[in-house]
Amino acid sequence: MYKISVKLLSDAMIGSGEGFGAIIDTDVVFDEIGIPYIPGRRIKGCLRDSANEVLLMFKKSNIQGFIDTKRENGDFKIIGDIFGTPDKPSALQISNLTIADYENNKNCLKWLIKNHASIVQKNGVMSFFTSIRQQTKINEDGVAEENSLRTIRAVKKGNVFEGYIKADVDDIKIKRLLWLACLNLRHIGTKRNRGFGEVKCALIENNQEFQELSELEGVCRLNV
Repeated sequence: MYKISVKLLSDAMIGSGEGFGAIIDTDVVFDEIGIPYIPGRRIKGCLRDSANEVLLMFKKSNIQGFIDTKRENGDFKIIGDIFGTPDKPSALQISNLTIADYENNKNCLKWLIKNHASIVQKNGVMSFFTSIRQQTKINEDGVAEENSLRTIRAVKKGNVFEGYIKADVDDIKIKRLLWLACLNLRHIGTKRNRGFGEVKCALIENNQEFQELSELEGVCRLNV
């Protein structure tokens, strides 16, 4: 089992696909007391895309031996082995990514909301972790289009989310690809072309960030 850590380097829109009443047009994912989290399925999709990019880089650079770049029916075989295909289940189980010490913080806030609602409320918890932005569409004349104002909520930069990855197969090349996919993952969420969702992602094993830089450098020198 590995730990995955995602630190937000910019505000991120980890969208829920829903709004918040008549106030927020696009909202983020929260638990029942207002703490945001990153769904495991969402981060799994991001890692799959990132892993594909890594394999393409290795393939085009003709770097061999560090990870498996063999293809099967036009796709990288190892991607299907790790993340699954329509005919094969995924070898990974990824938990939701939550803030540090999530359960204790959640239970404490739940108690405060229940017993001291005049001091702590769900909206206050949400406001602590997020900010609200407003955007409007500008036409070719530089004028805001009518009825184009949209209000969005984003998780504030600096927040760190952690979760766990359980792999059904113990293969060093799979571990290496997960490590590289984490390193290569630079953005998550929506509106990434507007500066949202910049992240630093790390794979952690035995309380230390997993890395095999010396092994990778050795393979790269052999393939030059």
